[in-house]
Amino acid sequence: MAIIGIDSLGYTYPGSSEPALSDISLDIDEGDYVAIVGANGSGKSTLVRCLNGLLQPEPGTVRVAGADPSDPKGRVAARKALSLVFQSPPDQIVASVVEEDVAFGLENLGVPRPEMRERVLEALDRVDLLAERARAPRFLSAGQQQRLAVAGAIAMRPRIVAFDEATSMIDPVGRKDVLALMDDLVASGIAVIHVTHDMDEAARARRVAVLSEGRLVFVGTPAELFASDRLDGLRLGRPRSYAAALRLGIEPIVGEDAAALGARAVRVLGAAITVAVSEKASAGGHATGGDPIALADEAGAAFSLRDASMSYSNGAENQCRAVDCVSMDVPAGTVVALVGKTGSGKSSLLQLLDGLALPDSGSALSFGVDTAGRKADLRTVRMRAPLAVQRPESAIFEPYSGDEVAFGPRNQGLSGERLVERVRAAMDAAGLPFDEYRDKPSRTLSGGRKRRLAIASILSLDPDALLLDEPTSALDPASRDDMLRLIRGYASGGRTVVMSTHSMDEAASADRVAVMRDGRLEAYGPPDFVFGTGWDSSWGIERPFAFELDEALIAGGRA
Repeated sequence: MAIIGIDSLGYTYPGSSEPALSDISLDIDEGDYVAIVGANGSGKSTLVRCLNGLLQPEPGTVRVAGADPSDPKGRVAARKALSLVFQSPPDQIVASVVEEDVAFGLENLGVPRPEMRERVLEALDRVDLLAERARAPRFLSAGQQQRLAVAGAIAMRPRIVAFDEATSMIDPVGRKDVLALMDDLVASGIAVIHVTHDMDEAARARRVAVLSEGRLVFVGTPAELFASDRLDGLRLGRPRSYAAALRLGIEPIVGEDAAALGARAVRVLGAAITVAVSEKASAGGHATGGDPIALADEAGAAFSLRDASMSYSNGAENQCRAVDCVSMDVPAGTVVALVGKTGSGKSSLLQLLDGLALPDSGSALSFGVDTAGRKADLRTVRMRAPLAVQRPESAIFEPYSGDEVAFGPRNQGLSGERLVERVRAAMDAAGLPFDEYRDKPSRTLSGGRKRRLAIASILSLDPDALLLDEPTSALDPASRDDMLRLIRGYASGGRTVVMSTHSMDEAASADRVAVMRDGRLEAYGPPDFVFGTGWDSSWGIERPFAFELDEALIAGGRA
């Protein structure tokens, strides 16, 4: 029986000449598990906002548990039935204490105090935030804030939960926990709608709905979607194991992990595949790895940290050590990936490199400048190595996209044709063609396009280094590949990139990987070392898919 009915739905944002959604019809049954996928700007977030009355669709109708969310009376009933986890967690965090934020919706429903406390603690425990229940949400990392938003939604015990990119800023282990929570919700009869750009996540759903330019162009099983020849045109990809099976020349299985694929490949392909992988390993490939990188001469490094520590709320009762005695050098012309669990200190480390935060002790040098020095020109430091923050929408302030990208170069003294050329080059490189996007209102861009706009805004400074906090989060598969090519191309010109990422596959493509845990630098070296001989499962992250598959193939050959 359908708990959500969407019939001929359309929606156009005020001031826009193009509809964000056109003629959408879709039914979702009780206990169903539907993934909604599509390129950036295809209408995914707009659709889920129409389901609880945040947007009023016209034309068309929506029914949620029998209620019309476009009607004031029906909106209350619809929101009781459907909880929405936003793409940007701060949009729904309202309280100054973590446990009070989870309780906010329950208070509005008049849930008795004893039951409210039980639900709050249960929800926080399910998202691994119980230890943070007395903290202020603003001191949580972006990933922890995302978990908080999930806790607030499930505490309501709704009949439907819609997750809008709710795993995009969570570490791999935490992502698995949230995905397992979705499975639990479905098993208990709750319908789950999962908006995602991750094809491994989409593969877990019972059905997949694909949006393209505001239209529903496919509804079917994951197996039907990934066997389609339309994926490239839709800017989508295939799950990692599915794509690897095709490369190996064996039948792909939706939902198969690296271990299962490796074992099956050995059975199907025999000794030839394991010999090839073993030779690769003995030559220094994935399974063995190289050596860790020692500290270098500071004079030859783009960035140098020496016993650098930094705390939030210094001296206060809730003081939190974000970076703890970190020493590392980033050679010029390299790409360094920062990885680690949510809240491990990655974003704080980037702020130290940029001079947005200063060390409490130790030193942080940016191109030889001690950022805490009395004579340090921090404005120059930040323009030479600008930071694209984790939530680009929080840093965008100009009404129009072209003006946003032009802000930095104007402050560098550029004007006229030189300014236009710089802005055009930056927007084109970031995948926002200048002629198409320069006059688009910044606030109307999708989450993924805002992320590209943030990247263009620092590219326009023509800096010596880029500091990127989760640069591929909220990007569709094709745009993610474009961004990684941009990063690699930028570094190939002798410039430097330091980026945080929760994708170990992305980290494996960097020159060096730095593993953070509880503010400390646990490992630093080439990907083959960090994910090979230097690997430690206690870091709380996972290894790249290719490393896991190689190991499974070798293990299968020995069995």
